[in-house]
Amino acid sequence: MMIYLDSAATAPMRQEAIDAYAEAAKKAFGNTQSLHDAGSAAAEYVASCRKIWGQLMNVRAGGIYFTGNASEANQLAIRSLLRGRPDKCRTIVSTKLEHASVLTTLHELEKEGYVIDWISVDRFGRVDMDEFKKKVSEETALVIMQLVNSEMGAVQPVEQCARIARTFGVPVHSDIVQGFGKLPVDLGAIGVTSAVCSAHKIGGPKGVGIAYLDPAAHWESVYEGTTHQAGFRAGTIDVPAIVSATIAAKLAVREQPHAYEHARQLQQYLVEHLPEGVVLTGELSSKSPFIQGLVLPHVEGQWMMLACNRHQIAISTGTACKIGFGEAMSAMLSMGIESDAARKFVRISFNKNTTEHEVEAFLQVVADSIANKTPESARLH
Repeated sequence: MMIYLDSAATAPMRQEAIDAYAEAAKKAFGNTQSLHDAGSAAAEYVASCRKIWGQLMNVRAGGIYFTGNASEANQLAIRSLLRGRPDKCRTIVSTKLEHASVLTTLHELEKEGYVIDWISVDRFGRVDMDEFKKKVSEETALVIMQLVNSEMGAVQPVEQCARIARTFGVPVHSDIVQGFGKLPVDLGAIGVTSAVCSAHKIGGPKGVGIAYLDPAAHWESVYEGTTHQAGFRAGTIDVPAIVSATIAAKLAVREQPHAYEHARQLQQYLVEHLPEGVVLTGELSSKSPFIQGLVLPHVEGQWMMLACNRHQIAISTGTACKIGFGEAMSAMLSMGIESDAARKFVRISFNKNTTEHEVEAFLQVVADSIANKTPESARLH
């Protein structure tokens, strides 16, 4: 049986979420846009789910929207907010630690005439707040600040950033995918304008992204003329998947304190048993314990991933959405880690069922690989 240490890429689906999907697929098969009773019944399911998500995030249910995934939700939320901003506001403030879906959107927006003002981060991946304060102004169109980095687990001061941005009337978008259900997340208190999370990171189904846009904020639809979800996203809503995602979210939030403490203990075990020469990225006291980025001494990350796979241990070399395209490399370089060291990066990530024995098995493979391989033989050619 495979040891699964890649929950930041996707978490195993909860049985309760699977059962909820099956039940909703039978009872709520109608199209929410249809005016007959089957459509109304499906629409009521979605309305109930919106209400629950609003409660879980401490925001108004009217600001909750469902998409096909968090990547799409990021793109739609960013573009919808920008379409609602004054023409004079053409600068976006963000960091190079964002998820691939955000970085891709930013590169597209740059080609469309926006200026991307990148904020520096320190060697632990934390944003430079002094620099942030200098760069945000009335001319800023949008601030984009991820809550938890998906490579090494750095937690950003999003609430502080949102407070500063509000003084200039600037909206803040936050990708909270790696934070929701793992850290205490109160969007009402954090004060962001929009946020995005993902069902399959918390034991729900793939194919469901959850977006929040503050109903008080001005935004304009990317899809002109669509009637679905107040114009936020076109297309028929996947009611069973949304119900399944909502059940997973309720369970994740309920389990969050216990799951966090469990992950913290696993992180401590990892630190105490790291093979010589292996470096843990991020600052232990402030990062998410669910995500562990490791830089190996002379073994390339891809090589180590394959070695682990041969031992039936699943790890990654970075975010699954951009494997092979250097997102981990981009994050490492922005933290001041040289490219040669960045190529030796691997990531493991925990869920509530991960055990110390599984972490120990991983560390044994790492230790054996480092001991048995010379720098030359531990590279992919």
